Amino acid sequence: MATSGQDVTQDDVARAAGVSRSLVSLALNGSPKVAEETRRRIAETADRLGYRVNAAAASLARQQSRTIGLVLPNLRNAFFEQIAHTLGDATSAGDLALFVTVGSEQPEVLHRAIESLLSVRVMGLILVSPWLPDEDLIAIGEEVPVCLIGRRSPGGRVDSVRVDEEAAARLLIGHLTGLGMRSVGYVGPRVVNDTSRFERESALRRAARATGLTLDVRECDEDAGPAVRDLLQAHPEPLGLVIHNDILAIDAVPVLRETDRHPGTDVALVSYDNTYLARRGEFSLTSVDQPEDVLGTTAVRLLRERADDATTRSRDVVLEPTLAIRDSSDPAGSASGH
Repeated sequence: MATSGQDVTQDDVARAAGVSRSLVSLALNGSPKVAEETRRRIAETADRLGYRVNAAAASLARQQSRTIGLVLPNLRNAFFEQIAHTLGDATSAGDLALFVTVGSEQPEVLHRAIESLLSVRVMGLILVSPWLPDEDLIAIGEEVPVCLIGRRSPGGRVDSVRVDEEAAARLLIGHLTGLGMRSVGYVGPRVVNDTSRFERESALRRAARATGLTLDVRECDEDAGPAVRDLLQAHPEPLGLVIHNDILAIDAVPVLRETDRHPGTDVALVSYDNTYLARRGEFSLTSVDQPEDVLGTTAVRLLRERADDATTRSRDVVLEPTLAIRDSSDPAGSASGH
């Protein structure tokens, strides 16, 4: 059966062109913020599919809401769970509702998660460490207020709140060199387009270089154990092990117990997020603290302010990290923090 142009939606065009629906909207409206090559590809895709503007749908999409949409990368990381809890409290205190969805590590799944929230006309979006190019994020920000947690703002009308990665890297490397570690290895998730992960790696590399060390990088899937074993074999000298987050660092604990290395003496394990998992006695991980309560309340504040004034320039709120030191890097084996 033949279809009319209005049967084809911007979602259809976005899927066919491999971009976000917000980027399609900007391109078809002639926005100069869209790269010419991208605009041409979207226009050609829309023409091929026979897309026509649906004025009634566009009018409906402009209606206001008191719901904030939260997009998490996955549900495996305890830090994301803590952020969701904090945002739930912050939105409730502000007489708002929180709608949570999971975007996965696959760009097409993340696009669908975001579009599902836009389709219910949320007042704004909070994206935690989103796996999207800057161009897509800026396009979404033109359509609805957006705040990123854990990633710097790409500009446009997109705000962000994050911990200072450079300061966190200096804290970790300073702690490891103070323990006498002569090499530093980093284990991060194997990803194609994760700006947050590569920003962390780059910060660690610069901090290591400033102390005369090089950063040996390994990638892992859901289990960091093989990458940790590889680093231990490659570095018999005192080794500082930096793991991307607490959930991956837990995989390193049994691997270290298989060796004759002593925490804080000839190996030191450190990670990021300082979740409740890091504080558990069986893991006792030294970890960079990211204050999720401040991250959450700041994200909601920035979102509400942008909803009231969309012309405000992008804001990038950077928080100072702290380091909680525990058994995984403490030669005395005492669980202390600061």
